[in-house]
Amino acid sequence: MKRVVVLGSTGSIGRNVLDVVRSHPDAFDVVGLAAHRNLDLLRAQCEEHPRARVVVTDESCRAAVEAEPSLRARCIGFSEAALSELASGSGADLVVNALVGFVGLAPTLAALTAGIPAAVANKESIVAGGEIMLRAASVSGAAVVPIDSEHVAIAQCLAGSQIEDVDRVILTASGGSLRDRNAADLGQVTVEEVLAHPTWNMGAKITVDSATLMNKGLEIIEAHWLFGLPYSRIEVVIHPQSIVHSVVQFVDGSMLAQMGKPDMRLPILYALSYPDRLKSDFGSSLLEFPSLTFAPVDEKRYPCFRLAVAAARTGGTAPTVLSAANEVAVAAFLQGRLAFGAIAGVISAALDAIPAHNASSLEDVMEADRATRRWLHQHHATPTAGSGR
Repeated sequence: MKRVVVLGSTGSIGRNVLDVVRSHPDAFDVVGLAAHRNLDLLRAQCEEHPRARVVVTDESCRAAVEAEPSLRARCIGFSEAALSELASGSGADLVVNALVGFVGLAPTLAALTAGIPAAVANKESIVAGGEIMLRAASVSGAAVVPIDSEHVAIAQCLAGSQIEDVDRVILTASGGSLRDRNAADLGQVTVEEVLAHPTWNMGAKITVDSATLMNKGLEIIEAHWLFGLPYSRIEVVIHPQSIVHSVVQFVDGSMLAQMGKPDMRLPILYALSYPDRLKSDFGSSLLEFPSLTFAPVDEKRYPCFRLAVAAARTGGTAPTVLSAANEVAVAAFLQGRLAFGAIAGVISAALDAIPAHNASSLEDVMEADRATRRWLHQHHATPTAGSGR
């Protein structure tokens, strides 16, 4: 039985992880849960997983937790630093990082340094700290297992192949909730319109990133680190049906695609059970997908995507600045403080203002993240964004 810690257990990915665990009670034992502030849901998760240690990162919840004996006895901390202790010190066989935001980097590094494999859905941690994360994994021998459907797809298509045999990988993008809207009308769309994703049921931050196509920019950077591919061999196409999750084209011209319903539980099951496979009820028939279409990305329509690609090619701490600025801008949009059409401008301003430096240490990355948030707080009427868990 695999012992699992779930960081971000009350978020969208975290809930899906625990749903998969529930379907395979003989395969997984949850020994750690971390949430931000959703104590009602966390309490229910604790009842279902009585051996789990707990972290609550919102300090304002301390009094409520300490007033409840069952939670108080299991809670090991109320800070983001406690996430690293939970990740590395709970006797886990796998740490699932389902957090949102830069806060996910330190506990992932803690797990990998301790020799514990990490299944990572937290895009920002790989984008900001991919180099140091992969170095830690190499030293300890612990695997970094993707959870994003696109990277799970690539991993499956690459099974049994050498990376030298790959000509390119092609990530697919739904195009988000606004893909069919007139581009001239995008500036003032509402939060509700942006969060109405046509194919995926995801958390708020990733749904906004899907609408701006920032998520695909971040996934390009993830693919670069996870699979050791140069950016020139990573492409993106719009695929509205969200059935083909990625494609690998080999040097001989053949292409392998991984397909499945747009249900995050499918890639989560792969990540949790890796390197084995478990049975599930997520199967489908090709007859359910009578039409699959693909189109190139219109970078004029998606300026955030263009900024992400540029930051990726700049390298160093530029992706950290990109990710931090995007967190701040998206939080401002979700709070009604920033227009949707202004998100790209905030990110662009931060990238221009914060020079890229070496990203070879955790402190390099953390300082770039702090500097970006400080600069935006001083120069833009946007709130400083936390992890958004």
